[in-house]
Amino acid sequence: MKLKNIAAWGAIAAAISMTACGGESSPTEATNQAAQTAQQASENTSSANEAVATPASNAALSTAPLDRQALLGVTSETIIETGPCPFLSDSTAIATADTNYDLIRREVSNEVCRWSKNAGFSVRVSVAPIATATPLKDRVYNIDTPPVLKDQPGPGTNAVILYDTAWDKERPYAMGFEQGDQLIEIFVTGLETDPARLTATAQEVAAKLPTAPTVEHQYREVQAALDYCTIWSTESLGALVGTTADESLRDAVYGMAGCKWGVGYGANAKSLSLGRYKQGDTNLDKVLEMGGQTVANLGDRSVILTRPASDGYAGDSAIWVEVDDQQFNLTVSGTIKDHDKVAKTLMQNLLARI
Repeated sequence: MKLKNIAAWGAIAAAISMTACGGESSPTEATNQAAQTAQQASENTSSANEAVATPASNAALSTAPLDRQALLGVTSETIIETGPCPFLSDSTAIATADTNYDLIRREVSNEVCRWSKNAGFSVRVSVAPIATATPLKDRVYNIDTPPVLKDQPGPGTNAVILYDTAWDKERPYAMGFEQGDQLIEIFVTGLETDPARLTATAQEVAAKLPTAPTVEHQYREVQAALDYCTIWSTESLGALVGTTADESLRDAVYGMAGCKWGVGYGANAKSLSLGRYKQGDTNLDKVLEMGGQTVANLGDRSVILTRPASDGYAGDSAIWVEVDDQQFNLTVSGTIKDHDKVAKTLMQNLLARI
C-alpha cells in the first residue's frame, strides 16, 4: 500500500487505511471514531485522566498458550453444515431460482428450510398450520404493493402463484398451496423465478411432506478458528485499564479477526481494540514519519504512535506488530492512563503466548 502526502495524525484514516482481512473497519478508523466521540464531550481531558479509579479486581492477564496457527489465520474456520431439509432436496430448491449464484443450505427444520447466497438472495420454503398462518394475500414482496394471486391446478388445494407488480410488471416470486391442515409457501427473494420452477418445487414438497422425518431446528454455522474476545478476559483487562467496581468492560467481535472492549461514554469512555490484518495493510514507515517509534523485541517489527490528550480528547496509542505475513493492530484510547504502556503490555503478553 503506497501512501502519499501525509502531514498530520488526522490523515491516518485516509493515509494508512487497512483492508478487510480483519473486518469492515480499520483500527485507524476505529481510533478516529473514538476521537470524534470524545471531542463532542465538554469535560476537560486532564481532569478525566487525573481521576483516580478504584480497580474492580486484581485479575492478571492470562499466560495460557494461544494457538499460533489460529491466531495468524493459518488454521481455517470450521463450517458446521445442517442436515438435509426433510421435505425438499438441495437440487430442486436451488433450481427454484434462475441464477448462477451458489445457494447454500442455511436453515433446516420441519417448519422452514432456506437456501441463500446472502440475506438478499434466497429461496425459502415454509410450512405452517392453516389456522394460524398469515394468508398468502398478505405475503407481499414489496411493502404497500399487494400481490396478484393466480390460481393453479395444484399441488394440493387452493394453489396459487404470487406476482409482484411494484414496477408495473407482473413478476412471480412465490407459490402457496394447502395440504391437509397445513399451508405451504415457496418464497424467492432477490432472484428470478417462473411458474414452472415454482410448481416443480411445490410438487416435490407435496410428495415428501407426508412422510418427512422429524428433525431439530438447525442453522449452518461458521466458527472462527480463534475467538479473539477470549484472548483476554474482561476482568483482567478491566484491572489493567483501571475500571471501577461499578464498571464492567463489554466485548464485541471486531470484523473477521478481532475484538473490541469498552466501557463508558464520551469523556469517560475507555476503549481497546485488537485486529489482525495482512502485513503491509498499514505502511509502518509512514507511521514512523508521522512520529511513531520503533518498539524493540516485539514480533518481526513493531511501531507505536501515541496521540496526546488535547482539547477535551483523552488521547490514544496505536501499536502495529508484524509477525510472519500478518500484522496486528492494538489501539488503546479514552480515559485509560498511560495508553502506550497498556498497549505494549498487551502486545507483549499476546506474543509471549505463541
